[in-house]
Amino acid sequence: MSDAITLSHHGPASVVTLTLPPFNLLDIQTMDELVAVHQLADAHPATRVIVTRSGLEGMFCNGLNPLTVLEADDAGRRSVFEGVARLVKGLYSLKKPHIAVLNGPAMAGGAVLAILADFRYMDSERGAICFAEAKVGVPVPPGLVAVIAGVCQPGALRETVMLGKKYDPQPALEVGLVDGLAPAAELDALVDKQVARLSRLSLDVLVACKSSLRATTIEKANDPFASNGNSKHFMEFVGDEYLGEGLRAFMEGRQPVFVK
Repeated sequence: MSDAITLSHHGPASVVTLTLPPFNLLDIQTMDELVAVHQLADAHPATRVIVTRSGLEGMFCNGLNPLTVLEADDAGRRSVFEGVARLVKGLYSLKKPHIAVLNGPAMAGGAVLAILADFRYMDSERGAICFAEAKVGVPVPPGLVAVIAGVCQPGALRETVMLGKKYDPQPALEVGLVDGLAPAAELDALVDKQVARLSRLSLDVLVACKSSLRATTIEKANDPFASNGNSKHFMEFVGDEYLGEGLRAFMEGRQPVFVK
């Protein structure tokens, strides 16, 4: 376990904390370690609830490290997204109740990290969530669309997935992407209240309920990039004409120019 990802136990809760200043950017090693540490928490005999949080003030996770992706060749980029697939599969298949604490922006890969939890609680002043993939030249893959659709209001799903709409705290609550809001000073208390509520229930029952709730999406989450048969496979979008152009435009502060 690295210094960037820690696991601590507090009564019924096992807390996974990600601390990679300044933005908690994700790379292959970080994503694989997040899976391993969450699985340790899931297996801990005293754990009744898993909590994922950031160790950075006002920042949950800003997604994949764009420089790491841009500097990689196509094979390297595919490796990065294979890491994303392992993250989705590993965290979505956790058995015990799982809470994500969004103390700041959860953008692109950060939104993915958040949506894999059962419950999300957001800082009412600094929080935001955005599946920004389309803005940087890749689609939200089919398996992940299924996961998002499991919590997002149907009327908001189109803009969430196709347009990469950024949701501030109140709109995020209204469309179902988060479950509660609180100012920074009260966010931990809100999370602790949910931990206590879950801990009073039978863990066996909660595990069974979670399994039932995810029964229709778990197979898709286990292979999130599997083609739906009606479009290009996700990995065909990692080249320079799609992802490369999108990330370069993001880094240069301009609008991307996609030719196809």
